[in-house]
Amino acid sequence: MASHRICAYPLGIAFMTASKTLFLFDLDGTLIDTAPTLAMAVNLTRQDEGLAPLPVDDLRPMASQGAPGLLRVGFNIDPHHETFMERRARFLAHYRAHITEGTRLFPEIDALLEGLKARSMKVGIVTNKSVALTTPLLDALALNDRFDVVLGFDSPNCAMKPSPLSIEEALRLTNTAPEAALYAGDDRRDIQAAHNAQVLAVAAKWGYALSYEDWNADCWAEHPLALLDWVDQLNTGTNRKTPQML
Repeated sequence: MASHRICAYPLGIAFMTASKTLFLFDLDGTLIDTAPTLAMAVNLTRQDEGLAPLPVDDLRPMASQGAPGLLRVGFNIDPHHETFMERRARFLAHYRAHITEGTRLFPEIDALLEGLKARSMKVGIVTNKSVALTTPLLDALALNDRFDVVLGFDSPNCAMKPSPLSIEEALRLTNTAPEAALYAGDDRRDIQAAHNAQVLAVAAKWGYALSYEDWNADCWAEHPLALLDWVDQLNTGTNRKTPQML
C-alpha cells in the first residue's frame, strides 16, 4: 500500500489513545444507499423535459454530492446556471415523492449499530441532507430510535460540511470531547469536517466515491463491520499507525 500523510490536521497521539464513546456517521453513502432513489429523481426531472433517462451507474458517484453533483451529471449545469434553481426544485419534489423507493441500509449497517450499542457507545448522524428530508427517511426505515443525535445541515447551530459546526454541535449535545469521538463518511468533505472539528475520521469505501486515498483520512474501511475493529483497536491501545486499511 502506498504511503500517505497521517491526516491534514494532525491530532496527536492523545486522540489515538483516548477512549471512544461516540461514533458519528454521514447518512447517504455511509449508512444508507440512496443512489437508486436519487438517480430516479434526476431521471424524472429529465423526463419532465423529454430527455432520456441516464444509467444509474452514471449518477451513483454523485449521490453524496447532493443536487449540485447530480444535476451536473444530469444536465451539465452548475449552481450558477440560470436553470439550476428551477431544476433543483423539481428534482427535490420528485425525490420527496419517492424518498424510500429503492433506498436501503447498506449491508452490515444493522449489525454495526448493534455492535456499537453493545460497546456502550453513543451513535449519531451528521448529514448535509436537510432535516425535512432526513426525518421522514429515517422514520420510513425505522431508524430514528437507533441514534442519540441526528443533525441536518439546517439544524440549529449547524452548517454544510466541510464546516465543523454540525459535528461540534453533535459533540455538544452528547457531552462528548472531540478526542472521544469518531466520524465515518464517504465523501472528502466528511473527512475535512471531522478534522476541522478535531475528530478522527474514517473513509467508508463501500460508499459512492471512486477514490479515497488522497483524503488524508485516519483510516479506510472496506466494509461497515471493520469499524468495530477500529473502535476495539483504539480502545485497547493496539492502533498506533495511520492511515491503515481496515
